Amino acid sequence: MNNDSLNKNTSKTFLKGAMIMTASMVVVKVLGMFYKIFLYRMFAAYDDIAGFSMSSVGIGLLSNAYEVYTPLFALATAGFPIAVSRLIAESITQRRYRDVDVIYKTSKKFFISMGVICFGLMVGISFIYVRLIKSPDSIYAMMTLAPSIFLGCLVAIYRGYFEGQRNMFPTAVSEVVEMLVKVISGLMMGYIVMRIGMGEYQSSGTIFGVQYPTLESSMQRLLAYSVAAAIAGIAMGSLMAFVFLRVYYAKHRFIPTDEMLVDSIDSRSNNETFKILGKTAVPIILSAFIMNISTTIDAVVIQNILYKTCQNNIDRLVGQFDSKYAAELYGMVQNGEIKLHTSLWGCFANALPLMQLVTTVTQVFGTSALPNVTAAYTSGDKKELKQSIETVLKLTMMFTLPAGFSLFALSEPIIELLYGTGFETVVSASILRVMGFSCIVVAASTPIMSMLQSMGKVKLPLILCSIAMVIKIATNYLFVSVVELNVTGAAIGSLVAFTFVFVVGMYLLIKHSKVRPDFVNTILKPMICGAVCAASAFGVYTLIHRFFGNIISIVAAVIAAVIVYVVALMLIRTFKKEEIYMLPKSKNLVTILEKTGLLR
Repeated sequence: MNNDSLNKNTSKTFLKGAMIMTASMVVVKVLGMFYKIFLYRMFAAYDDIAGFSMSSVGIGLLSNAYEVYTPLFALATAGFPIAVSRLIAESITQRRYRDVDVIYKTSKKFFISMGVICFGLMVGISFIYVRLIKSPDSIYAMMTLAPSIFLGCLVAIYRGYFEGQRNMFPTAVSEVVEMLVKVISGLMMGYIVMRIGMGEYQSSGTIFGVQYPTLESSMQRLLAYSVAAAIAGIAMGSLMAFVFLRVYYAKHRFIPTDEMLVDSIDSRSNNETFKILGKTAVPIILSAFIMNISTTIDAVVIQNILYKTCQNNIDRLVGQFDSKYAAELYGMVQNGEIKLHTSLWGCFANALPLMQLVTTVTQVFGTSALPNVTAAYTSGDKKELKQSIETVLKLTMMFTLPAGFSLFALSEPIIELLYGTGFETVVSASILRVMGFSCIVVAASTPIMSMLQSMGKVKLPLILCSIAMVIKIATNYLFVSVVELNVTGAAIGSLVAFTFVFVVGMYLLIKHSKVRPDFVNTILKPMICGAVCAASAFGVYTLIHRFFGNIISIVAAVIAAVIVYVVALMLIRTFKKEEIYMLPKSKNLVTILEKTGLLR
């Protein structure tokens, strides 16, 4: 097989894997976003009864549980799946077929051990964390979430194993199964707890047999129990994902043929395999842990600043909003119980899934490209390496730029559609405007870090992430302390930090790959088209909204933006013929585009 055919097959393999993972992750993130929206709406139905914003406070409690869970989950699972995927891809490329089973068995022992350790750490750390953020009711959700770390480690064993064989299907399906179970079971349990607790309070004045001094304290405790019940769905989802992957492994595990075994090199020992995996995984684990622990530190810093603002500058803070919200805001800082800081943190959490929907898709691009980049770098094939890098960058920018610009342009209508009206909408929309730009640099940084790791430069992302952590914490402290910015300052800090990661990461990728991507086609052209897309979305929304409601206006704006974006991509000839041929049933499309002069 010649190089051109090999490059074409490699690109198709990457694109197929990327499409499978992208589709699954879009489904997962959309389901996760609606999980949070439905919880918010469910709690909002009781706002008037409780006398405070149960909706935003409830989402704040939910988010607080994740602030401890996420770095510990990253510590347990972030590096080894990538290391396993990379080493399996490398072993198959080098005809070390016997190593595949050794890698699997070695990684299984590691994941089980880390799952137990990190589960114990979360249980212990949670009691300290709730004191630091001055949110004692967060402890119930944290305890319910802790078992998910161990179950997630069991799931990670198989995802890295199959990804190293360029088989993204089991990962994609398991993620959808996991999220479906989480959403359905979590919402049902949260709803049941809320209904039972509310019914008991109305009949006897108690919450699950306990009487609290005030209505507000009773509703606060019931809210904490309901959030904990809802978050239990995560553990159930992880358990079902593990069951699926274990069954799939039993039927589809890699078994080398007799011919492969004849050509295969003798397998490494377990200790040697573990050392190789550790050499790759430890810097990745530390990198992911540092970035996630920085988010946890951010949460402590941000919520403490907001807490002090509520204590010392409540009048200035309330003055940032329409006077019709004043009574509600002041009500969350009375009777010695301050909940407004948790509510504002909940507003930040409301906007975050929209940004994460964009960034998660580009994470898929990096994961799917990892075996291809590893194989090209290992074999020294510069042409294939350049093509793999450009494909990842172009796909990333083509998706990220229009999405980010459009989030900025339509931030308030989108938040209003998802969460309704109220002071929470004003705060979340302000945050989302900044996140529209943040998601571009965050989303672009993720596959760049993955490609550096796939080339064996695993320490560089760690160093970059460490510096970015310091920048992020410092800028967040600076901006959140400005009362007029308050929690929106956290989004600005993230934008500054990840812009640094993107710029320096791109420089390092070029330096170490010795490949200079075509920036005009991979970044500049998608940027122009993305700006046109967002401008058309804003224009159409503004026009249609004069005559119709928010939903119709947003739908019309999105449809118009997609059409304008696709036409713009074709007009400035962003695609090459070879890239179109990677798409299914592309021959007719190529013929049409060539006849219209839109394809070179």
